[in-house]
Amino acid sequence: MASMIPHVLVPDTPDSERRMYELFRDKLPGAWKAIHGQRFLLPAKHRTREGELDFLLLDPARGALGLEVKGGLVERHADGTWTTVDRHGVRHDIKDPGKQASAAVHAIRKYMEDAPDFGRKGYWCRFEWGVVLPDIVSPPDMGPELPRAIVLDSTDLADPGRAVDRMFSHRAPDSAKRAPSGEIARAFVRVLCERHPFASWLARQFDEESEQFLRLTERQKDLLDNLAEHSRAAIKGAAGTGKTVLAMEKARRMALAGKRVLLLCFNRPLAAHLAREADGAFAIETFHVFCRRLAQRAELPFTPPTGGDKARRFWEKEAPMRLLEALERLPDERYDAVVVDEAQDFLPDWWPCLDEALADGRKGTLYAFYDPNQNIHGGGPPEALEVLPVRLSHNCRNTTRIAEYAARLVGGEAVVWPGAPKGAKVEKITCRSDAEVAQKVGERIEQLVDKGRIGPDRIAIISTRTRKNSPFAEHRPAGRFALRNLDDSGSGSAGSVVFDTLHRFKGLECDVVILLDLPGGDPPITDRHRHIAASRARHLLVVIRLQPAIQPPPSTVASS
Repeated sequence: MASMIPHVLVPDTPDSERRMYELFRDKLPGAWKAIHGQRFLLPAKHRTREGELDFLLLDPARGALGLEVKGGLVERHADGTWTTVDRHGVRHDIKDPGKQASAAVHAIRKYMEDAPDFGRKGYWCRFEWGVVLPDIVSPPDMGPELPRAIVLDSTDLADPGRAVDRMFSHRAPDSAKRAPSGEIARAFVRVLCERHPFASWLARQFDEESEQFLRLTERQKDLLDNLAEHSRAAIKGAAGTGKTVLAMEKARRMALAGKRVLLLCFNRPLAAHLAREADGAFAIETFHVFCRRLAQRAELPFTPPTGGDKARRFWEKEAPMRLLEALERLPDERYDAVVVDEAQDFLPDWWPCLDEALADGRKGTLYAFYDPNQNIHGGGPPEALEVLPVRLSHNCRNTTRIAEYAARLVGGEAVVWPGAPKGAKVEKITCRSDAEVAQKVGERIEQLVDKGRIGPDRIAIISTRTRKNSPFAEHRPAGRFALRNLDDSGSGSAGSVVFDTLHRFKGLECDVVILLDLPGGDPPITDRHRHIAASRARHLLVVIRLQPAIQPPPSTVASS
């Protein structure tokens, strides 16, 4: 698999170039570099003209090959003009791809020869050029300036490496075109790419996708307008359909109407995040913090056991009972409206407590947002509360590829809005040891930060195990980046990357998620857990699986 620069394509990349990008990535050898969209300057009569080369392939054994891609039904006419017919049957005039490729390669070669850290340093590289016509069968000859040998057409797609070999073999290299060594190849990429705005493309793509997500989420808010006359509703939606956004919007609207509002969730990191977002406009806390706060204010005993079945029973059964007792003693602590996010995690015994927490009881406003596919605690909104069932169907948080990947884990099908960003492919990496996991994660994070200009605060490692039981135990960093958990947001956390478990990440999201699918754990991790973790990623998901090599059993030697 070749190394691609940039690592992901910008959203408006033409389909023909996107297909070739994937083919070169998957079919060319791992030592190769494939640079997409290399820009350059061409001298012109009146002013300098800017150009772009679709692909520049660097083979450390032979040199550089520039390629111009023309999709559609391409034709060269007798008068020397070129046209293509797109998939809609529309004919377009296009430039001569051979002239484009040749001019681009000459401009880039001249730049490299004059570069202080390349040509002037005594480095040399062979340069060749060719044309890619992926949608047609090329005729035997397209003129003396474009022989079949330097054309990659639809018949070459099954083995693009063979076509590239043909292009290199068409012209015999001379001494001035000798192949680059490993050192020269590295200098080639460094000089050509690290001074070029490729590095900002990934960050820009994320920003463009975020704008699309924002527009799509605004559509979902129409649901609240449609439910304005209903005081009680259970709103069901898959991961990424905007449940938390709508929960916050409902609470905010009620607060602006002068109501006393409480938003509850299950997960403590999510509550902390939402409280920062609300900035005091209404109360936000977890259900158990609510129980503790009112019990202590009512001077009721509240001493949870630590660990084991007793602790679980306390939080599931006794804490809600303390809340009911506290509400009887403190009737003024009731709210006009309660909004519940992560309602699938609320157990049946908790819901009567929420009715008691409302000033008007069963007549008060109660909205619950839930996802059955994220139910790992055995809860859910109660049918007996006479709630109005409503469904959110369209994903508006994840790219299409992430949404589809997460949905498949639970046997579902992603539903996305037309025009939703497709995004980068889900990356899948298999490692054989803890050391390899740590190495791969560190390398990928450094690449995202250094090349993609993605800040470390936009990256999260979500693990199926706690950190102390992971390859990053004992405060081991990921590359050069320190790791922190979700609760650590102090001044010392700047420049660090979040590492936490999928259980604590429920309800949250991050631009880039590196999912560590580590074997083991109690209880065992299921595809539902993986679905929760994968759906936290907005723009890029990297799945790293640890599958240690199976050691053969020790041989037995019979005693004589």
